[in-house]
Amino acid sequence: MQINLPRTFMPYSQDSIFNEASTQFYYLEYQLDFKNDVATIKATIQAALADVDNQVNLVVSFGKQLWDLLNPAWSPADLCNYEGLVGPKGHAMPSTQRDVFFWIHSNRHDLNFDLVLHIHDAMKNVGSLELDLRGFNYHNDLDLIGFEDGTANPKENARQLAALIPDGQDGAGGSYVLSQKWVHDLKAFKQLSDHQQGLVVGRTKEENRELTGDEMPDDSHISRTDLKIDGQAMKIYRRSDPFGNATEHGLYFLAFACEVKRFQSQLESMLGLTEDGIHDRLIDFSKAATTSYWFAPSNDDLKQILD
Repeated sequence: MQINLPRTFMPYSQDSIFNEASTQFYYLEYQLDFKNDVATIKATIQAALADVDNQVNLVVSFGKQLWDLLNPAWSPADLCNYEGLVGPKGHAMPSTQRDVFFWIHSNRHDLNFDLVLHIHDAMKNVGSLELDLRGFNYHNDLDLIGFEDGTANPKENARQLAALIPDGQDGAGGSYVLSQKWVHDLKAFKQLSDHQQGLVVGRTKEENRELTGDEMPDDSHISRTDLKIDGQAMKIYRRSDPFGNATEHGLYFLAFACEVKRFQSQLESMLGLTEDGIHDRLIDFSKAATTSYWFAPSNDDLKQILD
């Protein structure tokens, strides 16, 4: 079966990773039944990816177990299962490692939903749907807590440098992916003044100005996530968006990187699993309900393993 994937805007990558024009999003995470043979699983994923409307962006990513089954010949050097982390203060980021992740986005929820039904009609035959979540753009790129999300994201060509595995490595043109469903306690957060909220985040709320010098707390979200290791900035490319209904709401954190240590170092810093033992104050108001690591292969590799 021919795989109808979008034309790449990098030589290899799934270019929908970098399309920032969408306002409507959908996230599907599946756990597969590995009693099915490899040919059946490949044919099912082919069917899920076939005939995608060209107005809709689709990125598919794989957990380590499924990738190793589909492509036993090689694996990206850093690809691993997320194992779960607990900080010294009891904050936790539990592992909910799953097997295949579909990220759908466009400017139309109706077209997204058509694709959701198409994908699920195929995937339900080989596994269970463990996360079924709709995201949306909130007041021009705000998180539900009222602060702009992804302000410090890499721009233009720097996006690919942060997000894509370099040439010469297994998986070149693909990307390591981190997904987390964060559930906010908005009532508790909104009890803080705007100034106090800014100290939690590390930015002013109205001007969206990053705090500097002594005004930046060591436990702010920016302090705990804007990291350098051995002089190298741990830049990642964030594509997160809010989700929610009346009783549960938060942020589906989605990020792409050229190496897994960029994710792992940020998660450990947020939890206080560092020499200073300081945790990210933001996780006093938001809890991680899911966490998985994935690999989003290049279009070339995706077509090769499925064909």
